[in-house]
Amino acid sequence: MRKHHQSGAALITALLVVALAVMLASHMAARAYFDNARYSTLLEREQALQFALGAEAWASEVLIATREEADDAVDHPNELWAQPIAPPPFDDLPVQMEFRMEDLQGRLNLNNLVRADGQDDEAAMNRLGRLLLHRELDTAIVPAVMDWIDTNTEVRFPDGAGDDHYSRLDPPYRTANRPMASATELRLVRGVDDEVYRSLAPFVAALPEPTPLNVNTAPAEVLRTLADGLSEREAQALVDARPEEGYATVNDFLQEAPLAGREVDAGTLSVGSNYFLLRTVVELGRTQVRTQSVIYRSDAGTTRVIMRRQGFIE
Repeated sequence: MRKHHQSGAALITALLVVALAVMLASHMAARAYFDNARYSTLLEREQALQFALGAEAWASEVLIATREEADDAVDHPNELWAQPIAPPPFDDLPVQMEFRMEDLQGRLNLNNLVRADGQDDEAAMNRLGRLLLHRELDTAIVPAVMDWIDTNTEVRFPDGAGDDHYSRLDPPYRTANRPMASATELRLVRGVDDEVYRSLAPFVAALPEPTPLNVNTAPAEVLRTLADGLSEREAQALVDARPEEGYATVNDFLQEAPLAGREVDAGTLSVGSNYFLLRTVVELGRTQVRTQSVIYRSDAGTTRVIMRRQGFIE
């Protein structure tokens, strides 16, 4: 009887050892599988990012070539940089790419609202105010944005917003008191929720220096902000009247009929640009990488990337 008990105990012990071995082997196999999948994903992501950086290099070369080939510094929507690009598939990798560029000087530069000397820029204020009215949004956002970007702590009356307002929020924060690094900072300004931001986002930018508005690339919604009383139809007429190669001078643009008799600050307008936005989507295997890059092209014809972000949500 004792011998049978010993044999049974030995069998149970052997079964336990086998079970533990199977569990350990399964755990190791599962861990190896997930580690391999993780490694593959990281590798695909890194490769996709390199393709996105390649798109940046291509965009920079196109911008340089465009400036070198042109007889004057005119930028317009019929140039190569403004066309959507979809490269053919690559033979060695299952990768697909899409990228396109946009002229950021075809938008209202939020940092134009306050000049470097701390003085308010009336033309920029009026244009943002008109955009807000046309989008049926609260014009009190204008002084709130100005309080966000100016360097002093004084609050504009009655619609400004300073630390006293933001410090009482949950969570609390303070005004930047410097130019915006990105137009996404609008989400932090009093009166701007997600719906307001999405309504304004296609028409505003935050560039690191005061910039004129390029009348060759600005959409109708932005051109409509140039003067009081411009209708949606008149703004679209300005877009439709653009020459195929763009206006050669600002004065040529100001001769258009919808602007007759209206006061437009010509000194804040241009027909060329220095700041461009590159949007890139790279799909490699199971991985998708989306990037946005702000490219600066100097008047001397050199370029550099001044901002890049990835994994964003529109």
